[in-house]
Amino acid sequence: MMENNNKKIICRMAMRALRHNRRRSILLFAAVALSSFMIFSVFTIGSTYYKMTRLQNIRMNGADFDAVMYGGSEEQLEKCKTDEDVRAVGLVGVAGYIEETEGDKTANLGTVWADETFWNEMMSPARTSVEGTYPQEKEEVMVTRKALKTCGLEDRQIGDSFRAVYVDGKGQKKDMEFRICGIWDGYGDKNVFYISKALYDTCGYEFSSVVSGRCHIDFAKTFLTEKEQQEFQEKMKLDKQQALIFTEGMAASIPIYFGMIGIVMITCFCAYLLIYNIMYLSVAGDVRYYGLLQTVGMTKKQISTLMKRQMMILGSAGILAGVLLGAAVSIGFIPVILGSLGIDADKIGGVQISMHPLIFLLTAAVAGCTVWIGSRKPVRMAVRISPVEAARYRASYGKKSRKKTGKGKIIWRVAKEQFLKDRKKTTVILLSLAAALSVFLCMVTIIESQGARTIVSNYMDMDLVLYNDTLKKEDSDKWEKLMDDRFLEKIRHNRGIKQANPLYFARIDVPWEPEFSDQWMREFYEMWMYESYDDVRESYRSGTMKDNLFCVVGIDEAEFDYLTGTLNTKVNRKKFFSGKTCLLYQNGLDIAESDLKGKRVTCTGYGDPDNRRTFEIAGLTGENYYMAASQSRMTIIVSADTLKEFLPDDQITISRIAVRYEREYDRQAEKEMMELVGKSPYAKDFSSTSKIEEKEMVEEAQGNLTEIGICIALILAFIGILNYMNTVTGNLQNRRVEFAVMESMGMTQGQIRGMLIIEGLFFAAGSLCIAATLGTGITWLIFQAVNYRNVPFAVPIGPVLLMTAAILLICTLIPLFVWNSIAKKGSVIERMRQTK
Repeated sequence: MMENNNKKIICRMAMRALRHNRRRSILLFAAVALSSFMIFSVFTIGSTYYKMTRLQNIRMNGADFDAVMYGGSEEQLEKCKTDEDVRAVGLVGVAGYIEETEGDKTANLGTVWADETFWNEMMSPARTSVEGTYPQEKEEVMVTRKALKTCGLEDRQIGDSFRAVYVDGKGQKKDMEFRICGIWDGYGDKNVFYISKALYDTCGYEFSSVVSGRCHIDFAKTFLTEKEQQEFQEKMKLDKQQALIFTEGMAASIPIYFGMIGIVMITCFCAYLLIYNIMYLSVAGDVRYYGLLQTVGMTKKQISTLMKRQMMILGSAGILAGVLLGAAVSIGFIPVILGSLGIDADKIGGVQISMHPLIFLLTAAVAGCTVWIGSRKPVRMAVRISPVEAARYRASYGKKSRKKTGKGKIIWRVAKEQFLKDRKKTTVILLSLAAALSVFLCMVTIIESQGARTIVSNYMDMDLVLYNDTLKKEDSDKWEKLMDDRFLEKIRHNRGIKQANPLYFARIDVPWEPEFSDQWMREFYEMWMYESYDDVRESYRSGTMKDNLFCVVGIDEAEFDYLTGTLNTKVNRKKFFSGKTCLLYQNGLDIAESDLKGKRVTCTGYGDPDNRRTFEIAGLTGENYYMAASQSRMTIIVSADTLKEFLPDDQITISRIAVRYEREYDRQAEKEMMELVGKSPYAKDFSSTSKIEEKEMVEEAQGNLTEIGICIALILAFIGILNYMNTVTGNLQNRRVEFAVMESMGMTQGQIRGMLIIEGLFFAAGSLCIAATLGTGITWLIFQAVNYRNVPFAVPIGPVLLMTAAILLICTLIPLFVWNSIAKKGSVIERMRQTK
């Protein structure tokens, strides 16, 4: 056969074919456009989601930094500032605290100094408002409304003065008059006073001390590998007391990045299936047309060129339309969401939708590749068929086989045979639906894990913890019994309270002994104290050492179960509650549990050396909840009954009470708790941590993070649904002769509808099974990659049930809708005459 290579004719034929088959052309155009739109949306909204995650971390940290180094010598600070990988270094110095004010005798509010870099650059994205100026004089302070309320000074304004007892780094108390020079609001720790450099220089602390210095580091790179982080730590040459801690976002940035790439790849796979299915159906419907072209002299190469030209025209137009639609939605729709949530993208720290040119190019490239890959096999199918085979071709699917008459209801048998007839097409549809469902499952699982309810968690996951702030005073003579067993019973008798666990507290003495206490104190002084342990060892050994605070706390059975569940060692319950063993609060000391376990610690009543008790050490805990007092050298944990047997009641107080409500986040129960505290004569000496308040803070910090994630999940789910709609529509259109034959043999339209519903249920059940097995496994892998908060993996039941119901409805209603459209287009005889 002589070839006729005429490119202009092929181009005209391609345009004529597109115009002639308008419905199919529109369907292909819509498929490419929607695929491009989905890819563009995933890139833009995904990028926005990543930025919102970063903004959330900035707000939770109170500033924009990637790591914080405790303490810092001049040499270390110089290395940080000159390192090419470091963008900025912000310094913060702890300068003591406000012990009391004229409005509150137990204010216990920290005072810190921040340099210009930290205050003006790093804190700026986390602040929402600033009035006044940063302190310059010794008596000036920058405050928040929350800090003023803590100090009982909520009515003060800029320019007002107040008197307070300031405790500096040396423990010296100074009665000072402070003047408010500014008020700020935003995110992070707002329960502090920012002071001037002039006051910090006289506070008695050195910035090189881990007790005071905080060097915040912002790296120039977006991602740092674990190896790079380790190399930077080694470069800093940290001493024993120092620590360099990377923020959660920086520590897990690379796994998060690859997790997002995984979601994009699955999105592209869904788009490929969508284009492939429509192209496959298009070619299957036009096989006779392509065969006839060969009979009039068109070569297989020219047919291939014809089809590729059609896809190039439709692909280019579809990609352009999809990108423009995605840009319009990103510019017009998402800012509306941001605005409705009170987030102004123009403010510093706000998030703008990513419209980088690279996203346009990347979308066009990915969509173009998807169109090319998706159309390759249908093109090969069109050119391989001979003219004779094309003339005899009828649209059918699967291999013909002879089978005996099956058992069971005929409608179910026919539906099952149709479902299994073309295994390749069935597999593609199932994979398409399952892929979209799996990504939807992955996204809602990640969104749920990042929700405020999941992130917020107090001690033992309690709703409220009440604290006795008088125990924070260095002078134990000023400690008060704010809470006792009667107060505890009032809490437990409240109908809205499910559980209340007290932490009993008492001061004790721990005599010097060579095997344990000497080793412990040496480690404590090396970690936390300025002076050397050798300078005080003799006075401690002789019992003449002053300000040597040791504490013991008593816990109940519920706390024991929780605490031992967090340990790596097994603790004998019977020995603990019989008073034979104890646990120790590790307090950050570099002591291995194996070095202490089995040793014995002896303690006595405070000022009562004759009242002596010895415990075997059963383990160590780093749970900060058991840190009875910040200045305590050692905290011993025993059972509450053991503590009450050991010391008289007048020496024991309740330091804190952890409360769980009958209903989580019960505002009425919390209101009643606060009213009970308010009735106490020491109401101002209480403080509390509330899960409700922390949840609100996290929700405010997250902004529209959840909504952006939901947008991604819905877009990805829509891809799979659209794929199913297009495939089923084309499939049923090609089966219209088959349906007409069934009707001519006596099958009613009601039976056909029943058969289509059953087929749809097979697709729904199959895709749900794949999503529940393989999809859950993929979800777990991606979840673990982005789970830098170590949230337990849990599939959200509500969204999964909604997803299941939606798939069942879609898979059953769409075939019915298409069938009704077919049934209205002529009689049975007219439909039997149709060959395409």
